[in-house]
Amino acid sequence: MNKLELLSPAGDLQIFKAVVNAGADAVYFGGDLFGARAYAKNFSMEDAKEAIKYGHIHGVKSYLTVNTLLKNLEIEEKLYQYLKGYVENGIDAFIVQDFGVFNFIREYFPDTNIHVSTQASLCTKYGGSFFEQLGASRIVTAREISIEEIGKIHEACPELEIESFVHGALCVCYSGQCLMSSILGGRSGNRGRCAQPCRLPYEAFDESGAKINKGNYILSPKDFCTIKYLPQMIEAGVMSFKIEGRMKQLEYATGVVSVYRHYLDQYLYKGSKNYQVSEASIQKLLDYGNRSGFTDLYLHSHNGPDLITFEAPSHTKNTEKAEEIPERKIKLSCKVNALVGKELYIKFTDENGIFGEAYSNVVEMAQNRATTEDDIKKAVSGLGNTNFSLEKLSIDADDGIFLPVSAIKNARRAAIEALTAKLLNANTAEIKPFTNIKTMANHISSVRCFITVTTKEQLNEACKYDFIDAIAVPLKLLDAAKTTFSKDIYIYLPAVLRDKYVNKIKVDDSIAGVIASSFDELGLLEELNYPKNKIILDHRLYTFNNRSIQGFSNYGYSRNCIPYELSLKELKHRYNGDSQMIIYSRIPMMITANCTVKNTINCQKDNRSIKLIDRKNQKFIVSCNCDYCYNTIYNSKKYFAFDLKDDILALGVKELRLDFTVENVAEVSEILNKYKEVFLENKSARLSEDYTKGHLKRGVE
Repeated sequence: MNKLELLSPAGDLQIFKAVVNAGADAVYFGGDLFGARAYAKNFSMEDAKEAIKYGHIHGVKSYLTVNTLLKNLEIEEKLYQYLKGYVENGIDAFIVQDFGVFNFIREYFPDTNIHVSTQASLCTKYGGSFFEQLGASRIVTAREISIEEIGKIHEACPELEIESFVHGALCVCYSGQCLMSSILGGRSGNRGRCAQPCRLPYEAFDESGAKINKGNYILSPKDFCTIKYLPQMIEAGVMSFKIEGRMKQLEYATGVVSVYRHYLDQYLYKGSKNYQVSEASIQKLLDYGNRSGFTDLYLHSHNGPDLITFEAPSHTKNTEKAEEIPERKIKLSCKVNALVGKELYIKFTDENGIFGEAYSNVVEMAQNRATTEDDIKKAVSGLGNTNFSLEKLSIDADDGIFLPVSAIKNARRAAIEALTAKLLNANTAEIKPFTNIKTMANHISSVRCFITVTTKEQLNEACKYDFIDAIAVPLKLLDAAKTTFSKDIYIYLPAVLRDKYVNKIKVDDSIAGVIASSFDELGLLEELNYPKNKIILDHRLYTFNNRSIQGFSNYGYSRNCIPYELSLKELKHRYNGDSQMIIYSRIPMMITANCTVKNTINCQKDNRSIKLIDRKNQKFIVSCNCDYCYNTIYNSKKYFAFDLKDDILALGVKELRLDFTVENVAEVSEILNKYKEVFLENKSARLSEDYTKGHLKRGVE
């Protein structure tokens, strides 16, 4: 088993040092750029340099969050110098979401570890194996998966480090799958600027219009607390225990770290049989901060009402002042040889066997007063202004010798400096020279019409239109599609794949291909030896920049769907020749393991939809996918980009895609007729109702 690691957040240098002293084994933090907490204070390069050094002296690792999606100009003009500074200063790993950034690091900083962020929504061994084969040293699991599911990842990938969240705020949406803040307010969670619309009040109504709320805050999760389950998580293969909270204050970070440190040590020294968490410790954690108490539901259940605050979404605390924690000293043993005719020898060794040694004056016989063992002990023990404390001292000295005190102290200092240099582990990580990526130019050509449907009624209606070149259906509609549609048929795999539902995935070599929505699905398809040239990467597998497009292409995945958050201006810098572009849909704002239907009127298992109404009277459709047990929350407005036809065609996309999800037959017919008018008959057409063009004009920061 890898050494267990307690991983703490730090919002600034003061907190970094404090959590090291409180017992963290590793600390993660954000820098000036590309972190998922853009509004946090974050670290300057000078702060980071000092933090990394302080951590390494204390045997603590430092990880930098680079876990946002990057645009082309950012990745080509800023990323290399930014990461290079951290590598030169000894950063231990980068935490990464963007597949382009992942490949960028592998290319230019091949010795630096990559931890795949929870933003990648990894739920199964297939996603873990996918990234392990590409060189990731660690994955951060999706917060939604259970101890049992974690265990299956570890069993399949025993050498892959598994990091899991153990305490702090939860997102109601699978991390990396939330567009709600982005679409409603232009603050993208994928860019580190989430405005947390899940913490706002909503009213819920069933299909008959009856209100079904248990409380107004039905999308607001409680905080996660797993302190009672650390033994089970360890035995399942978790080696890094991650505390959430880079925007939290000092007392929260040090307090939570101290409690988890105590119980991890209890497990390490006493084992699981004697593991027991006191009510006083739980109360301490509650006092440091909570949202309507804690939940550990995801560790053993898929979803349930215990997850949600319902009445009070705010983070509350009862601790006002951080406890003072003394600086953590590194315990050393020391060996001294003071033998006549030989040089004085001093060696300091830490608990991990790392040592520093030094030689000094040749030891002589005393002419007057002899140097005693107490004199040597006093001179060697003077570590007060260092990061070290002397725990054990062994002196082998002849009687009647003489050594100047200054010689002993100089040897002590030299040995401590040698040990410090080893602990700092002067950076030797390879840094390769940077070259800008060469991308193919976009060319305007004829485009295909590609549609996706969710229901049999939508499928039947779509088959009436002969201009549709390809259609994607969920697996349960595949047989129906084969009998009604004569052109290219694709399987549209679920937005999220959990271990329980893997056996439902059946691929069919006789059809045109599949749309894969997650890294778990890519890993599964690879294990099934499904041809990569028949796989389309859905918009959820973000090809935000040309590095990600090229990276996927290098591994055989050439076809993709353009993400929702790029503007027309930004898409001009992106290679689109192998891409689909969605020009009509209900934008999926969230994919949640949490089920709002189950939380309000109990599980119905009938793929029903309900409505959420926010404080501005916007109506969002919540659709249950009971086949794979997740909810999709769709935007209140339809996404309709037909009136940007010329701009879209100028991007050189391969296919125009229309996604039908919660539409009835009349709505499907209306949209397909408008597509025919605009793209085949060169007419203009708009929707009579209010609609959105998403980010095509405004983009996100």
